[in-house]
Amino acid sequence: MLVLVAFLGFGPVRSCAQSGTQHEYELKAGVLYRIIEYVEWPKEAMSNNPGALQIGLVGQIPFAEALEVLNGKSIQGRELIVKRISDLQEATNCQVIFIGASEKARIAEIVAQMKDRPVLTVSEVAGFAEQGGMVNLLAGPNRIVMEINREVAGKAKLSVSSQLLKLAKVVSK
Repeated sequence: MLVLVAFLGFGPVRSCAQSGTQHEYELKAGVLYRIIEYVEWPKEAMSNNPGALQIGLVGQIPFAEALEVLNGKSIQGRELIVKRISDLQEATNCQVIFIGASEKARIAEIVAQMKDRPVLTVSEVAGFAEQGGMVNLLAGPNRIVMEINREVAGKAKLSVSSQLLKLAKVVSK
């Protein structure tokens, strides 16, 4: 845990990442920011707005404002733009989508629509990475547990740093 915290640059985490709390979503936002730093997209994925990296929020996210704090920050020389998405068609214009737990019943549909597209799919639904999602952020005791499906990310032409993979539980479909 301390290695993950040090790697991600958060410092000590004092309270538990309990399900559905403001603190949990603040931790997830920080982890998401660091994950994005260690992912490379193909050039064609950035062609619609090369100076920006869009993060779409899909579903009802209890503390979405904790994730929206990333709006305006910069990664890899690109400004982060966080927006709520109501239609999956909008997600194809994003480089990252965060899928809230409210979409648990639609995970298969969302994964199918994003299949092989250079869109980093991130969720908080148990089993997401095994169902064809790329990154799952789950609340664990005193931490956020990261699961990554490297195979799915590779098929979408996303390159995930080996440094990040060392800190995650790597799963397959």
